[in-house]
This record gives sequence, C-alpha cells and structure tokens, in this order.
Amino acid sequence: MDYFERSPMNSGGYITPDELLARYRDGERNFAGITLDSRDRSSRIIADADLREINLSGADLTEFRLQRINLSEATLIGANFFYSVLIDVNLSHADLRGLHLRRCQGFNVDLSLAFMIGSNWVETKFIKPNLFYTNLEESVLICSSLKDAINTEPFRIWGSFVWHLTLPDGSFYEEESFVDYPN
Repeated sequence: MDYFERSPMNSGGYITPDELLARYRDGERNFAGITLDSRDRSSRIIADADLREINLSGADLTEFRLQRINLSEATLIGANFFYSVLIDVNLSHADLRGLHLRRCQGFNVDLSLAFMIGSNWVETKFIKPNLFYTNLEESVLICSSLKDAINTEPFRIWGSFVWHLTLPDGSFYEEESFVDYPN
C-alpha cells in the first residue's frame, strides 16, 4: 500500500483522537490523510499512547498536544503539526520526510534515527531533542531552535536552507544560507 493511499476504513476525513486510538487498538495502522477532529478543545490532547508503526502520512495534527506518545517507526510523511506541542514523544526510526512543523514546541522529543529529509521547520522550538543520527538534509529551518539537543554528533542538516536557526551547540545562523555538504 502506498504511503498516501487511504485505508479502506478511512475516507481521509475527520476522526476523533478517541476513535483513532480505538481503531489502532483494533489493529488498524493506516490513517494516511486523516484530520484529527479538533473542534472540541478538550479532545486536543493525546497522552500515554503506544502508536508504534502507525501511518499518519499527510495527517493534519494542527493544534494538538501529544504527551508521552510512542510513535517509533511511524510514517508521518508530509504530516502537518501547526501550533502543536510534543512532550516526551518518541519518533525514533520514524519516516518524517516532508513533515511540516509551524510554531510547534517540543520538549524531550526523541528524533534518533528519524528520516526527516525535506521537512519544514518554521518558528519551531524543540528543547532537548535527541538528534542521534537524525537526518534533516535538504530541509527548510526558519526562525527555529534545536538548542540543548542531545546526541548531536552524527546529526545532519547538509543542503538545508536555514535562517535564524539556533543549532544544538547554541550557534546561530542569522543570515539566510544553505548548509554546505562536507568535503
């Protein structure tokens, strides 16, 4: 099944977080293209869930708060996290190509071995993310921060466009620039 192919049980429309969790518990894994229903502000929090290997490609998770969620090995290609908050979220080994983060906040997010090529970070601040072998090559990072990240040695942003970006070591890209590939 293609990453963006909709599940037979999913029309790509709105579902509530409770419905998502129930269907996941029943064995469904492909939720590509869904929009989590955020009309009820009290239901915008998803906490204490194990959603390993879920497919949320193209999903709209705008204004959601994810707390203590295991999304390891998940597929979130092109998913939207606008004005979202991620706290203690495990995205290790996740496929996050083309992920859109705008005005997001993240605390203790595990991005180890995450594949984030071509992702977009705009006005996004992650505090103490785990960037062990995180691949952000060819991404766009504008007015964002990865300050105080841990496990950053093999972290890669080569070929990315950056502007007003704070790197894990506290250094700052003030001017617009592309990050050169190493020789």
